[in-house]
Amino acid sequence: MPTATPKPKEKVWVVDVPAKEEVGHWEEEGYWKSDWVYQCNACGTQFSSVEDFYVHSDEEWDKGNDHGSYTQVPGNTRWIVTGQHWVVDEPAQEEQGH
Repeated sequence: MPTATPKPKEKVWVVDVPAKEEVGHWEEEGYWKSDWVYQCNACGTQFSSVEDFYVHSDEEWDKGNDHGSYTQVPGNTRWIVTGQHWVVDEPAQEEQGH
């Protein structure tokens, strides 16, 4: 009498650690920029040009005040965007199993 051959067992993949997509975010690239302004050494008033300072200085001189010198100082700073880059917070992970 013939004997039955056992049916081969199907292999089953068991996932130990599921796959995970990369998680991240975009960040701006750029630099800080400041335009120079001209600050009166006597009163601290700021001007966008040397010519504007001299108008102020002459007006003060006419009033009897000596505002004859200035210092070049950085004005308001602003962020100049030049692009973006991707920052990985959590790297992708391949599925692991047996």
